Amino acid sequence: MAACPSTAFGIAPTQSLDNRGLPPPEPMLRTLEAMEKLPPGAVLEVLVDREPLILYGELKTRGHAFRADKQDDACFRVVIQRSVH
Repeated sequence: MAACPSTAFGIAPTQSLDNRGLPPPEPMLRTLEAMEKLPPGAVLEVLVDREPLILYGELKTRGHAFRADKQDDACFRVVIQRSVH
């Protein structure tokens, strides 16, 4: 997982998405679509049912910083900061 700049966690998420219960690839598509609408440096919080390994590669390719944590209910919380480039 890519390290997120410390500022990403000091900023309240601009938007939150609950992608739990959606079949693949819908969670990834919704997440990437939401990221495109956010201004540079904004933060998106996403909840998904399983670890989004393919999403990680897409986020890296697009230059977004992120951190993912497994939650107590076995879902994953992914916090993404949009690239400023």
